[in-house]
Amino acid sequence: MFNFFSELKKIAKNEKFVDKYNIVNMSGKILYVEGHTGICKLSQSLIAFKYKGGIITVEGEEMSLAELSETTIKIVGQIKRVEAI
Repeated sequence: MFNFFSELKKIAKNEKFVDKYNIVNMSGKILYVEGHTGICKLSQSLIAFKYKGGIITVEGEEMSLAELSETTIKIVGQIKRVEAI
């Protein structure tokens, strides 16, 4: 089965940044994340989660977790801003 992130990692095989997290923002309505290590904050306007090396904040409106697993998250809503700190 084709894995989008695996294929990108093959292209950037010597880059050290590709092993921390992966994010796909689909038209500001769906945010898919691989590599989270835990949820820090969860509200309709702010979702924050940890990754290896820091925290990622997602700001928006009417957001919710559509899926949550040990390492992946799918956020739906009106996603306005995503920032790694």
